[in-house]
Amino acid sequence: MTSRRLVFARPFMLGKAPEVYPAGTYEVETREEAWEAQGHRALRRTSTVLVVPTPTGTLHRQVSGTELDQAFARDAEEAATDGINENPDIGHADGEQDEAPR
Repeated sequence: MTSRRLVFARPFMLGKAPEVYPAGTYEVETREEAWEAQGHRALRRTSTVLVVPTPTGTLHRQVSGTELDQAFARDAEEAATDGINENPDIGHADGEQDEAPR
């Protein structure tokens, strides 16, 4: 299992679900399985959980990793359009960062 933080600059939705999550920092827990074949190893995502802060603690919501990636990309695009760059992982919900411009 891996854990990472995503920073959303704006409220967001995941897929067609009616919930709107406020802008802020979210913990994301991802479980992966390792697959090996012919000397090659790959990881396959088996579950993604969004940890949502609430007034009384946290809510752990299983989400589609693809929908989370899409919401994160939309947020990054909108933030870039407005000149906001608060997101250290801009454009990558998997935690990878872009190289600095040269």
